[in-house]
Order: sequence, then C-alpha cells, then structure tokens
Amino acid sequence: MNIESADVIRLIEQFLKEHNLHSTLEALQTETGISLNTVDNTVSFKDDIVKGNWDAVLASVEQAHVPQAKRIDLYEQIITELADLHDISPARALLRQTEPMELMRSAQPDRYLRLEQLLSRTSFDSARSPQHTARNESRRLKIAEQLLAEVCTAPASRLLTLLGHSIKWQQLQGILSPNVPYDLFFGRAQMIAPAEDKAPCKLLTTIKFPKKQCPNSLAFSPDGAYLATGSADGFIELWNPTTGKIADELKYQADGALMMMEDAVTALAFSYNGEMICSGAKDGKLKVWRSKTGSCAKRFPAAHSQGVTCLAFSRDHSQILSGGHDNVLRIHGLKSAKMLKELRGHSASVTSAIFSEDMANIISTSDDGSVRIWDTSTTNCIHTVVPDSEKHGLSAPATHSALAIPGSPSEFVVCTKSPSIYILAMDGSVRKSITVDKKSCNEFLTAAVTPHGKHILAVSDMSILHCIDITSGNVDIVSNKIPNNDVIGIACHPVLNIAAFFSNDRRVPIWTA
Repeated sequence: MNIESADVIRLIEQFLKEHNLHSTLEALQTETGISLNTVDNTVSFKDDIVKGNWDAVLASVEQAHVPQAKRIDLYEQIITELADLHDISPARALLRQTEPMELMRSAQPDRYLRLEQLLSRTSFDSARSPQHTARNESRRLKIAEQLLAEVCTAPASRLLTLLGHSIKWQQLQGILSPNVPYDLFFGRAQMIAPAEDKAPCKLLTTIKFPKKQCPNSLAFSPDGAYLATGSADGFIELWNPTTGKIADELKYQADGALMMMEDAVTALAFSYNGEMICSGAKDGKLKVWRSKTGSCAKRFPAAHSQGVTCLAFSRDHSQILSGGHDNVLRIHGLKSAKMLKELRGHSASVTSAIFSEDMANIISTSDDGSVRIWDTSTTNCIHTVVPDSEKHGLSAPATHSALAIPGSPSEFVVCTKSPSIYILAMDGSVRKSITVDKKSCNEFLTAAVTPHGKHILAVSDMSILHCIDITSGNVDIVSNKIPNNDVIGIACHPVLNIAAFFSNDRRVPIWTA
C-alpha cells in the first residue's frame, strides 16, 4: 500500500484548519498547490446556501479554494440579494473589496458594471414577486450544486486518529508498552528518568475493590506500566498505577475475560521482560500467563501441597521459584511445566524467596525465624542465619521480605517480625542491624527496597511507613499514616518514587513522593 504525499499534506491541512492556523494553512496550500477542499458537513453546507446563510457559506468557501469562476457566481448572487434587501453598504464592500469581484472587473467589465448600477439605484421595488423569489431559490440551488462538486467532507481529526490507531496497533503487537509515554516525533517510547530515591509520603490514587473482594497480592511490571493485583476471589487484574484505573487498553480486560485462579491469589511475580505473570494460589497451584493477551501459558496443578506464599522468575525467564506453607521451596521449569528441584530445610512456612543476581544462590525466609542461603545448582543449604537469635534465643521472630538491593549484588535485606531489619551478605554474615523505636513499631509487617537501592521502606504494625537509609542506617518516619490497618504487603515502582500497599480492607492505596 502506497501513501500519496498529497494525502499526507491534506491531513496536515485539516489539522491546521481545525486548530485555526489559517495563515499557515494558506501558505501550505499556496506552496504545495494542494487544496484541502473540505467542509465540515456537505448537507449543512448546501442547506446554508439554499437558505442564504451567506456568512457561513463564505467562511467555508474561503477555506475550500473553490475555482474563481464559481466564486464569482456566488459573490454576484450575494451582492444581488443584498441589493434586493436594500443592504447597500455590505454589498458595496463585497463588490469593491474582494478578490473575485476584482477579477470580474478585469475579465468581465460589463457584468461588473451591471452590479455597480444595481447598487447605485436610488429607489428599489420593495415588493418581491413570487417569480423573483423563485428565481433566487433556483440560483441558490444551482450555486449549491456547483460548489458541492468542488468540496467534500472528511471525518474530523484524521491525522490524530490515524496516529492514535498506529500507536494502538503497536501496543497490541507488543512493540510498545501501554501507559509508557511515547515520543511521536522520534518514534520511540520516552525514557522515564529515574527520580532520586525519596520516601512516598502522600496519596496518589487508590484502587478500590468491590464488596466480597480484597487484594491478597500485588506486583509492578518491570517497566512500571502496570500494577498487578491478585484477589481473594481468584482474579488477576492489571491497573494503571498512576490513575488507579483498570488497564482497559488490554483487550482481554476490556472484554471482561480476566486471568483467574480457582482459589485466592496469594502470590504474583512478573518475568524480567514483563511478558509473563506467574500467579500462586491458596490451593497450592501455579499458573503462568501472557500479560499482553491474558492467555494461560503453563499450569502447575500440584506446585505445593499447601498455599503458595512467594514467587520469583529466573533472569532468563526459564524457571520459577516458589515457596509455600508446606515449608518447601521448589524450582519449576517453564518449558517442561514440571518441578525441577526441591529445597527442604525450613521448619515452618516459607515467607519469601529470591534468586541472587547471578542465579548462583537462592535466599529464603521463614516463619521459623531463619534465613537460608542455598546453592541453586545442588539445592544444598550453605548458610543458615537466625538474625535475632542473640536477643530472642530459640524464640526468634519470623523472618520475611528477603529483598535484593539494586547495585549491590553481594548483599540483601531481611525484615523480621520485630523492630529490626538486617542487611546480610551472601556468606551469611550480618553487615548491618537497624532497630527502630518502639514508639512507631512493635514489629515490621512488610518491606521493600526503593528503585535505586538507597532506602528500605518498611511498614510497622502501627501503619507507619519507615524510610531507612541503607548506607547510614538513619530512619525517617513518614508523617502520614497508611490508611489501611494491618498492611499485608508493599511493592515499589521499578523507576519512580511510588509505592502500593494492600491489606484486607478492599483498597490498594498508591503513594508518591
């Protein structure tokens, strides 16, 4: 399919006309010799001529570049009718100050003189015979037919509509990510410059769930375009994280064909390329979905004997790591849809699990109070750490929220159900211990690391958000309390200073710095 350059110019001319850039439109038409020759509505245009709504007709004709001969006929008719109405001043202005009449005076002086004589009469017949009225109507109809042969109508905003369709098609094909700003001039997605790490401190928007529904898990897509939520009734939905609206540019969501598990969705994870979402459920099942289409790619019907608590993709998207209430971690192959490896050692539910950056190790936390570092290839546990053992002995509080630190592959964060957070090394040593005042925290419920790896965002049992500097250990308390009671989880946007929280109260508040 070839696109004619004249069509492109007409699209630009329509844009200029619709935005009242008349001088630019005139210059473009003159330089290219290509006229727009459109009116907003041909039916209305004809109706204006037949009814003698000459102001509207002249405005349309001036923009349409009608041949001069037909413009002369139009102006002659208008001047004649104005003379019949004794409206001499505007008739003289049209006769003596317009381009078509100047052309008539040069090319057809006798015709021009008759109009001058018509306007120079000192008396007019006030009685208009039926024959005179019929003659005017006939002339108007004839002029309407002549002008309609020169103009056409086109749907409004064609240039913007075509550009919008092009972008939409690229989004549906996966070439562009929806909700990511697009630089139309350069033909590429605008790069979102990561902001300096700051603590989210004010409400940006809130995702609200219907009655009898509540979020049980959430995760941001790697590009930050979507926030995925998994609910107690088994639905998995993708949202615009800046507006809190459902991402209905995804056709399957607009059609109501949502991704769904048979039981409550207790864990979610995106693949590193954002093309897949893994969901884990209360019944121990896993499913892998294609995020663009909502179709199910793989099923793991017996991933765990009890509920799934955590999920993570390998960096090459070939494996999924899962942990559950059955105290076990498992690695599943995406190609084979089978369990590849099993890691046993925890004596209570696994609360979180992540791969190390080089995939050589797995870090897991548990309600048994331990942190375990595993060899991925052999599945052997090479280090077991109980961070609070010196304070609590055998009754160490549960560990949760094993978190990678961007830019620091040899270290990771572990949060405990206490006022303490720890930074550990891959050799199992505790690099730093940070304990906050019990006035703001009896125990931490959940935590996340900010995009640059500068801060830990941790939520206490008092719904207070703590911002902890990883380097210095300094703790800042965000003055606004999170509106949810007993926050279950937090997720940080991968680029911006945005965090989302969830609990059992049917709301996901999204905060920004």
